[in-house]
Amino acid sequence: MRGKISDLLTAREASQLLNTNEKKVYSLAQEGKLPGTKVTGKWIFPRPELEEYLRLMAQQTLRRSFFESVIDRKVILACGSDDPVLCMAQGFFHKENPGYTFFSSSVGSGEGLRLLGEGFCHIAVCHLYDPDADDFNFPFLERYVGSTDTVTLVNLFYRRVGFAAKDREVTSFSELIDRNLRFVNRQSGSGIRALVDHLIETEGVPVSDIKGFEDEAFTHLDVINHISSDRADAGIVAEAVASGANLPFYTILEERFDMVVRKEIFFDKNIQVFVEFLRSERFRELLKNMRGYNSRDTGKIIYAKTKE
Repeated sequence: MRGKISDLLTAREASQLLNTNEKKVYSLAQEGKLPGTKVTGKWIFPRPELEEYLRLMAQQTLRRSFFESVIDRKVILACGSDDPVLCMAQGFFHKENPGYTFFSSSVGSGEGLRLLGEGFCHIAVCHLYDPDADDFNFPFLERYVGSTDTVTLVNLFYRRVGFAAKDREVTSFSELIDRNLRFVNRQSGSGIRALVDHLIETEGVPVSDIKGFEDEAFTHLDVINHISSDRADAGIVAEAVASGANLPFYTILEERFDMVVRKEIFFDKNIQVFVEFLRSERFRELLKNMRGYNSRDTGKIIYAKTKE
C-alpha cells in the first residue's frame, strides 16, 4: 500500500466510507474482495484504493442495471465482425419474432469479444483464425473474455473469403505487389485483418511493398466501394459481396463464423429465441441464396479442437 498515514482507515472508518457495517467490511477483507491488510492484528484500509473500489462497484451496478433493462425489453445486442447475412437476418428475425429485436454492430471480431468480456453486449460474432491451433475463435477467448469455461459458442455459418479485384483475378500478395496494385486493408482487430497479417507473414512479403496497406475499411461493402470508386484495385471480402459487385474473386479460405455467448445468459429466453431462429428453415434458406455460404453446422454448439 502507498500513501500518507492519513490515507489509512480503520475498519470503522472504512465502513462509514462504504456505507456498510464493520462486520461486512471484515468479511470482504478476509475474502480478499476489499483492499486492506492486517497490521499488529488490526485491519487497516487505504482510502484511495477504497474509493477506486467504490467507483468500480458503481460502474458494475450501472452496467448490470442497463444490461437487465435491455433483456427485459427483449433486445439482443451483438458486436463483432461485419457480415451481410447478419444485416439481412435482423429484419427476418424481427418479422418472425416481433416481440424481439436483434441489433448488430460491426466493430471487428476482437473488439466484439472485448465488449462481450466487458459486459456491453449479449453476443460476440467472430471468425478469428489461429493457424498454430488450426482453429477459429477458441484460441482467442482467454485473451478477451478471461476463460473458455464461461462462454458457449454456436456456429452461425461457414463462408468463403478471398481477394476481390477490379479487372482480373488476384491470387496472392506477391502478385498484387508484382502488378503494382493498390490494396485496401481492414481495420486492426478484425478477423479479415488477422487473416491479412497471416498471409503476409506466410508469403514473406514486406508490408512496405504493399501499396495502400494503411488504407483501412470497416466493412466488406466499404472495401467494394474503395474498388468501385477507383481508390483501390483489390481487397479481401466475402465471396457473396464480390459476386454482388460482379468483381473477379479468388478464394483464400473458408471461415467458421461463430457467435459467442456467456453461459450465464445462454438459456435466457431472448438468446434461445435467436438460437432457434438460426436453426430455422428461414435462416438456412437465406444462407442457401447467398453465394459462398454453408450451413452444415449452423445452430450447433461448437467445441474447441482437441490436440492429438
